[in-house]
Amino acid sequence: MKKIYAETLIFFMVLAVLGTANLINTHKPEISEVENRALAGKPVFSAADFFNGKYFEDYNNYYNDTFIMRDEMILMCRDIKDAFTVNSGYVLVVAERDKLPQSPGDDADFSGEEAGNDPENREETTPDGSENKEQDPQERTETEGEKRENAAEPGLELEDDGNMGYWLLADGKAVELFRFNKEAIDYYVETINMYHEKLGDKVKLYSMIAPTAGEFTLMKRYRDMTDSQNEAMIYINSKLHPDITAVDVFDALSRHKDEYIYFRTDHHWTALGAYYAYEAFMKARGEEAVPLERYETVTVDNFLGSAYTKTLSKELENNPDTIQVYLPFTKNRFTRYSGSTPREVDVIDLSYAEGKDKYLIFISSGGGTWSVIQTDVKNGRKLLIMKDSFGNAIAPFFLPHYEEIYIIDSRFYSTAVTGMNIPQFIEHHGIQEVVFVHYMEDVNWAEFMQTVRNLLFEDENTQ
Repeated sequence: MKKIYAETLIFFMVLAVLGTANLINTHKPEISEVENRALAGKPVFSAADFFNGKYFEDYNNYYNDTFIMRDEMILMCRDIKDAFTVNSGYVLVVAERDKLPQSPGDDADFSGEEAGNDPENREETTPDGSENKEQDPQERTETEGEKRENAAEPGLELEDDGNMGYWLLADGKAVELFRFNKEAIDYYVETINMYHEKLGDKVKLYSMIAPTAGEFTLMKRYRDMTDSQNEAMIYINSKLHPDITAVDVFDALSRHKDEYIYFRTDHHWTALGAYYAYEAFMKARGEEAVPLERYETVTVDNFLGSAYTKTLSKELENNPDTIQVYLPFTKNRFTRYSGSTPREVDVIDLSYAEGKDKYLIFISSGGGTWSVIQTDVKNGRKLLIMKDSFGNAIAPFFLPHYEEIYIIDSRFYSTAVTGMNIPQFIEHHGIQEVVFVHYMEDVNWAEFMQTVRNLLFEDENTQ
């Protein structure tokens, strides 16, 4: 009885000490290094929020997010769980509800597509151009999630079928499992076809879908756990308008599946995988790709990406990735617009090599509200890359072929800031080609494709 009493007393003493330490701690963290996301800020008191309960809810989130030694305790719990887990290959279900598009006025905190934890005080803005001091650096890749002008399309009520966030961990690597969602796939096809209908024959469109690593790296005994992405692409291509060119990325990657074309700890393709996709794009255009040997390379070690952030797997932590960077040889000027504010940045930004999310190396964290690369290739060609974060690694390979390359992620573009929807943007800049670079999970996710469709219209909530 005395033992039970003593243990209870010790338990409450620990709670009291930690609780008191947390209350008097004035240096609250703003970023979780472990979870790779921005933490909830202290809510501002208002009578309305107080009486409707929102203030207490926000304060509870703030208290939980900034509790003293929170990251250390997360890792400790992870290690205890791993100690009782047989790591011979297992499926982890990871909820990624934060990937859903945010409604206007909602503050999204993270974490998902696309990564980052660089705490450096870089100037960042929301799509409306206002400063966002507490923005999650991962959002600079897009992942996914800042204040947005683009609301989800009214009337589209597709339930999340759970295809996002299923990971298979085996042999020191993680891959996403794919579940074919016909309704969402049809929505992708309808969206791309609508772009063709709106733009007409004056703009050439390319559909460039990146498979996930699971299509190439899963061992035979796990094949029944995932649907065929190749069959999904065949279905998509059969439904696209004949004037839209489908780039055969699947075949290009399949021929190199034994090479290091996908990261082990991250859902993205490597720069090598992106290069093979670029080769397929140039083949579709009837032109030769620049040989890989032409590029000077830089190697960046110890990369733990999105799959590690989601799972905190010790198996992944012990098997970090290497990023091989192919440095552009084409002279260029890269301008990124944060809201309406331009800033010159680097297509390959090696300053991110010292941070945790090294994937931000590619096109300086994702391209902002929109961005443009102007090269010394004076051929008059102008390309628009409509992308998710898979477009980051492939964009630099386009430099030798275009005079201007525009980059837009539908999650961060704002018609309110630019005053132009995408057709108007294309006409204004004299763009002749548009390539849609999205990976299969976003193609298979109607909520994401809503953000692409919305940008067809001046009024983002009008169909």
